[in-house]
Amino acid sequence: MMPEVDQSKEVKVEKVEEVSVEGKTEVLPDEWLDVLGSGGLKKKIIRAGIVDSRPMKGDTVVIQAQGKLEDGTEVDKHSQLMFTVGDSEVIVGLDMIVPLMDKGEVAEVQIDPRFAFGSQGLPPSIPGNATVTYTVELLDYGPDEAPIEIPIAKRMAIGNRKRERGNWWFNRQEYGMAIQCYSSAVDFLDDDAEEYGEDVRPEVKDILEERLKAMNNMGAAQIKIEAYEVALKSFEAVLKCQPNNVKAIFRKGKVLGLQGKYKEAIVELKKALELEPEARPIHLELVRIREKAKAAADAEKSLYGRMLGITREMTQSDSKHPVIRSFPIKTWLITFVCLLGALFAYQYRDGILDFF
Repeated sequence: MMPEVDQSKEVKVEKVEEVSVEGKTEVLPDEWLDVLGSGGLKKKIIRAGIVDSRPMKGDTVVIQAQGKLEDGTEVDKHSQLMFTVGDSEVIVGLDMIVPLMDKGEVAEVQIDPRFAFGSQGLPPSIPGNATVTYTVELLDYGPDEAPIEIPIAKRMAIGNRKRERGNWWFNRQEYGMAIQCYSSAVDFLDDDAEEYGEDVRPEVKDILEERLKAMNNMGAAQIKIEAYEVALKSFEAVLKCQPNNVKAIFRKGKVLGLQGKYKEAIVELKKALELEPEARPIHLELVRIREKAKAAADAEKSLYGRMLGITREMTQSDSKHPVIRSFPIKTWLITFVCLLGALFAYQYRDGILDFF
């Protein structure tokens, strides 16, 4: 059982009624709206929808969308695309434009690469740095609903939809977006009635196992943005429920290595290797961490050597002739000369006085 947060519900697609004024459908002027003021995201209403029926962040929406490139090539077609507004389940441009649409509205939306598919594009259909223009219809939307109010089967579907989208962002190296999707998925893939364990009902066990997959993947994305402490917490949460989860153990070891905690990392990697002796990535990571640990130990030894080098030279030279090094030769030599001179003067005092 994990803490709950409000999330979206799955909604049904209904026939949209159009608003009419004196028997005529209300249509706004055919003009482009520069949403951001920079020309990067523009919207033009083709057909108006129901007035004041716009979704908000956290609502689940269903849209129909058809994209096209600047040369007219049709791409990225969806007949009933469902997603939660603000959860990064679609490209940024669509996520931003839907809250500006009324239910039943049809709009043309021009999206620059920055808010579409960026420099990577979407091979093979969408090249990098492509502007995509969509015809979008907002079919339906529904308010947010707590996951616990949704049957387990639907929660599983919603949670996996978000997790799979997180995987999509992860493969595109958009790790922040991936983390947001995984985090939303984790909230749905839970059950407040039962703790994870072997005695839970099969359907509950299935949804909790999907939750652990999402948490494991979220930790992997957190490693990519160097959020090591948060990643460790993700993996430890997985291991609390599944102590022998090899992926979580391996990734935990990797994080500890990145933090310079080489001894702890080696312990975890050895544990993972015991569970999967043939896993090459674990072998390679263990070798890498051992090399880093050795290099760190050598560097530390060298540093201490440099720090103690001068003292060692001095103590070694002193130890060869300790009495001579400590004997005040100069002082005694001066004293001896003075005494010798005094003795000489005393012995020949008469001659010296006659001389003067």
